[in-house]
Amino acid sequence: MRIVGNPGRAVFRPLERIEIQSDRAGKWRADSPNGPIAEGELKTPGRFSFVAGGAAGIHRVTMGSRTLRYRLKPETRFDDPTGEFSDLFEATKFTILGSDEVGSAVRYRGRTYEFFVRWLRDHVHVLKGAKYLRGNLKPGIELYRDSQREDGMIWDNVYPRGPLGDTFWDLRFKDGDFIRVEDGFEFKRIPVEADVEYLFVEGVHATWQASGDDGWMASCLDACARALDYCVTSPYRWSTQYGLIKRGYTIDTWDFQVADECTVEGDIMRVHPDKTRFGIMHGDNTGYITACNQLARMLGVAGRAEEGKRFTDRAREMRDRLHKLCWAGGYFLHHVPEDRPLGVKYGVEEATQLSLSNAYSANRDIASDQARAIVETYERLSQNLPDGSPGEWYAIYPPFGEGFGDHATKWQYMNGAVTPIVGGEIARAAFMLGKEAYGVDVLRRLHALARKHGGRFEDFYTGGKLVSQPTVFEPLDLRQLANVDTHGIGAAGVPGWTGEGSNDLSTFPVGDRSFCGIPYSVIDPSANGRRSALGLWNKTGYRTRFELPVGRAVGSLYLLHTMSVNNASGVAGTVTFEYRDGTRHAEYVVRGKNIVHWWDPQTPGPAVGDKRRWDVAWHGPNPAFSNVVVAAAGFDHPHRDKEVTRIVLEASADGAFWGVLGATLSDREVFFDPGPISSGAPDNWAAAAVMYALVEGLAGVLDAIGEFGMAVVRPAWYSAGKDRAEVCIHYPESDGYVAYRYDHDRTGRVVRVTLTGSGEEAMVRVPVPGGARPVACLVDGKQRKFQKLGGVGQEAGVFVRISGTVTVEVTYA
Repeated sequence: MRIVGNPGRAVFRPLERIEIQSDRAGKWRADSPNGPIAEGELKTPGRFSFVAGGAAGIHRVTMGSRTLRYRLKPETRFDDPTGEFSDLFEATKFTILGSDEVGSAVRYRGRTYEFFVRWLRDHVHVLKGAKYLRGNLKPGIELYRDSQREDGMIWDNVYPRGPLGDTFWDLRFKDGDFIRVEDGFEFKRIPVEADVEYLFVEGVHATWQASGDDGWMASCLDACARALDYCVTSPYRWSTQYGLIKRGYTIDTWDFQVADECTVEGDIMRVHPDKTRFGIMHGDNTGYITACNQLARMLGVAGRAEEGKRFTDRAREMRDRLHKLCWAGGYFLHHVPEDRPLGVKYGVEEATQLSLSNAYSANRDIASDQARAIVETYERLSQNLPDGSPGEWYAIYPPFGEGFGDHATKWQYMNGAVTPIVGGEIARAAFMLGKEAYGVDVLRRLHALARKHGGRFEDFYTGGKLVSQPTVFEPLDLRQLANVDTHGIGAAGVPGWTGEGSNDLSTFPVGDRSFCGIPYSVIDPSANGRRSALGLWNKTGYRTRFELPVGRAVGSLYLLHTMSVNNASGVAGTVTFEYRDGTRHAEYVVRGKNIVHWWDPQTPGPAVGDKRRWDVAWHGPNPAFSNVVVAAAGFDHPHRDKEVTRIVLEASADGAFWGVLGATLSDREVFFDPGPISSGAPDNWAAAAVMYALVEGLAGVLDAIGEFGMAVVRPAWYSAGKDRAEVCIHYPESDGYVAYRYDHDRTGRVVRVTLTGSGEEAMVRVPVPGGARPVACLVDGKQRKFQKLGGVGQEAGVFVRISGTVTVEVTYA
């Protein structure tokens, strides 16, 4: 016997058809590691075929005494004829696996532990999607299990400790024992954070599902119980006033507090049981409630069901309290203080804010009507978005107007940026709650974001258009000060740019020009004796200092400039505002901060709280290189009410060339459009949320008992207008998988799902188009009674045994 086609091929994916050539007749059988998948009889020598399925691993085809072997290798994939959702899947996969920290490790107590991200929180959220792409999941959880503090607290993150001993972190976090050092690594807990323990339990539960390893799960249960008990006994975590988990006033689940709530030496991350003004953030509590139920379930599997009852009782009691305190009808209130009523605070009406954890809560153990109301709140918001918004998936909306310092720039990071974290969670919830059309709409708009920005996901996107105030600009006339030619030509006493001939800025536009919305007067060298720019350099023929006379109060200075780096510091020089009272304010000009190397085209990084201070003004070819670049940069100063006598530009003492092509004064502080990308969290966290929606929402594959031993399959492709699709969802950790082929025959009014997998059975729910109802169900060609289940339209539900492949066919009318 041999495999037809490529004789050397011995690896197949589930649902591929395998064709065998045999020179003999006889009965044949194909077996997977967990049993037969197909059998038949070849009456005469020739060919027979079957569809690959069953457990992953080495399969055998036998005919008499002859045996042929091949390997079944499942891999998570999405195939649809148009490629739309295949491409979305690839964007999520690329972002999840492309993170710098994926595969990083620490060595602790003689053992190496790998993780996706070195923060437990981030690791667990990434795990939601990465478990379908990578194995070796256990060490990322075991690291925090094995290092658990004696009272049950779970560490937040682990970083290498430098050779010199104590750092600023020790000074900040020693009170409360929130930092420890061992084996060259420092374990830290951000004191204000109240979510880490429930995330640890969630991580254990997700890893157990992917691995199917009950023994491993059992080894984590005591640590899980200690972690959850810590939360309700620690004065740092438990609100005796409300009987719920508490935290300082942060933006949702993030780790920095509002400035005037920082009562522990002004530190935005520290809390103290007797000093901090605590409140209730709903997401800490919905996460904790769900973790209690997850732990109870795991205790039951481990034969400790009686111990689980106290956690389910606790979850039920906390859910009732949370509903009474925080439920606002369509969402949970962001933060309910212990010491005051909600009101207008920090530039916003607190009771109106829709925060990130509402999206998580819609997929947690809350009432279904609450989950539906949350989804509908986001859906309504999608119809009334602010100008420039890429979507309704806000970290918080409306954003704060003040109070969070550098983290409070409007529409950036946690203060009003848009994130696929929320988009993915809301899409998944929409599919679960019968709002498939909205779930598909969210996925399509997320896909459009990924396509627009390099075929991958960012963690945060700028949440709205930040409009600058009306500004008066005054371009400065630099003709009398200019000392270099932007062309390589030069003249007597006038260097030609950097002295490299045609490697120059001869193609840069001249005259009255606007770059990044700022007007400049750019000198034409042919009209000014070849003097067209200020060239600062500690080198013969150049100058090291220029004074720009001002003589009045100004808001800021903008420079049109670039540099050539011949030093290690990246410093081009300094800009100094000199005031009439004799005081000064200086700022370094540093590559990547407010200037760019002219031969290294770069764009400014995403805004992370603080505003953007520079942008690319122009880039283009010169005779020597295809892409040279000039930046526009803004320089604020702290005393805008003072008269500025002059602004002094001074060259770096260590060898950099600094070329200034234009200078403009402004009556306002610096403003640059922040661009479409914000930042603040790992990109793979965001992508994992989208993967979660793709797998459990659109593909409709849920793991009921772990390792896909019992799967629930509810394809939602009809809601995306797709009549055909093929999906495989795979756990590399255990090789557990589910694969199916979806086919909708609109003419025949039939929906077929051909299914295989590593488990023994599945619940297949087949939705039919809205307005129709299922009238018949066949399983492998035989009539089968089915359950009529609710959904957008009607659904036919049927339990099937999986032996090889099974086909469920539902006819509707």
